[in-house]
Amino acid sequence: MTRIPARDAVPAERIRPAPTAAGGLRTQHELISELQHSVRLSPDQLAVRPLPIGVRRPLVQGVSPVALPAVPVPAEGAHPACGLDDVIEHRESVRFYGEQSVDAAVVARIVRAGHRADAATWPGEAGAGLGIELLVAARRMTGSAPAILRLDGDAFVPLAELDEDTAEDLVLQIEYAWSPVILIAIAPLADALDRWGDHGERLVNTRAAAAVTAALHEACSLGLVGSPFAGFLTSGLRRLLDVDGYANAQLFAASLGHPHPTTTTERTKQ
Repeated sequence: MTRIPARDAVPAERIRPAPTAAGGLRTQHELISELQHSVRLSPDQLAVRPLPIGVRRPLVQGVSPVALPAVPVPAEGAHPACGLDDVIEHRESVRFYGEQSVDAAVVARIVRAGHRADAATWPGEAGAGLGIELLVAARRMTGSAPAILRLDGDAFVPLAELDEDTAEDLVLQIEYAWSPVILIAIAPLADALDRWGDHGERLVNTRAAAAVTAALHEACSLGLVGSPFAGFLTSGLRRLLDVDGYANAQLFAASLGHPHPTTTTERTKQ
């Protein structure tokens, strides 16, 4: 039986991609490679990297005035280091927490640990004024109403208030919406690109992850539990902070809190 083609059928040869000059079909890999080569720095351009940065672009600020008071914390002091093996042995990666508020002094220690790790590992970037900044989104921290805060010396300074009605609009993973404390890693992406070229984007992503990891290490050593995650949705965060994703970019985050009695493992109880 002879099969009659559909009335509007188009012969296969008529819809094939046009061949390239080399005679083969142009693949997605070739297109990506061409794009990468078009933006790749020449050896002469690489030789002068990193470029000096005059003045860092302004730090993140809140989009609206905040009437909340600052939260004082103890000055930074020497603290005994907790070994990584000990932390890994007792760490808990969780998404749900106890109702107890996290002490502001403890949060300050955690933030400082992240900042120290970044400055110690990449001293050249710290010396250029391009440190990774860990902001704190606190819903249950002693001395503070729900707010996003910056650790400035010996006090947390509120940048934006957090309300309950829009909590779930800030995150894709709803279970993190009510975390007692969230650390937000903010990087000076535009300055890093000016300084390093394309490598700047990779560098700040690595540094942001390292700073958050160091902060989580400190949090675990202080008896808290938590979990890293991608962070706030840009659409929600922009209603609170002037994070534009370029001059200042949120790259990574972690939630922290006290263990919930029903989710704490027997290993942690011992």
